[in-house]
Amino acid sequence: MSEVKEALGLYVHIPFCETKCTYCHFAIDPRRPDDARQERYVQALLTEVHNSAGVGSRSADTLYFGGGTPSLLSADRLARLIDALRPRFALVPDAEVTLEVNPRDLDLDGYRRLRAIGVGRLSLGVQSIDDEVLREMRRVHSGADAREAVRLSRHAGFGNVSVDLILGWPGETRERWMRNLEAVRSMGPDHVSLYVLEIEGKTVLGHKSRTGSLVLPDDDLVADLYHLTVDFLGDLGLERYEISNFARPGFESRHNGKYWDDSPFLGFGQSAHSYGGGRRWWNADTYGGYCRAIEDRGTAVVGERVATLRERAGEALFTGLRRRQGVDLAAFHARYGVDPLADYGSPLEDVLDAGLLEVDGGRLRLTEQGLLLSNEVFRAFV
Repeated sequence: MSEVKEALGLYVHIPFCETKCTYCHFAIDPRRPDDARQERYVQALLTEVHNSAGVGSRSADTLYFGGGTPSLLSADRLARLIDALRPRFALVPDAEVTLEVNPRDLDLDGYRRLRAIGVGRLSLGVQSIDDEVLREMRRVHSGADAREAVRLSRHAGFGNVSVDLILGWPGETRERWMRNLEAVRSMGPDHVSLYVLEIEGKTVLGHKSRTGSLVLPDDDLVADLYHLTVDFLGDLGLERYEISNFARPGFESRHNGKYWDDSPFLGFGQSAHSYGGGRRWWNADTYGGYCRAIEDRGTAVVGERVATLRERAGEALFTGLRRRQGVDLAAFHARYGVDPLADYGSPLEDVLDAGLLEVDGGRLRLTEQGLLLSNEVFRAFV
């Protein structure tokens, strides 16, 4: 197997949230953090960063603050984290530094402070422009807050703004969804992450689904709205480059590309995962468990797994296929020593025959039909 020496991605998990959304299955700390709670967590993060050995002798070119709601952490504390990570991992001067933001958390001065400490990209958790839907989600912002957040961030100098949307919420209609898309037009983001609602984990929606009280929109409607969205965003100059992600040219998420390209990344904080060369390891998934582990022994790692070559190739295939460009078969064979067309046999033939995959110009990629049935395709590789 041929290893490619790629730049490192850094991820910092900020678990704080004012409330837990009804669809959320992430490891969060659902309370608005006071100074003492913030400071304890930041001290633990700084210790973890200091003790980290890295992944080889690589520099980092992306830094992503996810959550949770990172915009609940004070700008001063975010600055301390960036200042610790930058020299420790030789963060390159033009690194993509992203912060997830709840639309109502910051005023103009707050956005300006983020720019001043080195944040260059925002990911706004809009989810919906419909206030009734936002209340059902237990989001703590309004549609007006979302529009204002984009306006303020632009005024503060942010030239790279992404918004998140959720498609397929209970009660979804074409008319309601079009209002979301028209809001995107008015906000003018550089990037859109579009998530088709999935019921996962121990969530409020999961409980409703198990008890039979959750009524989701028809699959055909969701499929039609997805395709409508692809065309609508394309007309705005936001081209689909991955199943769930759309961007203006040059504004694709470099950090998320690490996950899709089998590239190395290091995660810090509660529940954070790290990866390099087929090895994956992860931290304790509660606030108290993470902080105590760092304070007592300097590390919060609670597990690890090393993928076999076959597993790694399979994972690289289904993450690579998420990209619109698909997988370069010759480059894939050179890197993993695997020929997907020969080595995955009848399961792959089945999805090719079903019109979910195609081979074109030496690339294996999902068809338009396959994009919406991608989980069916990915089963061929696991």
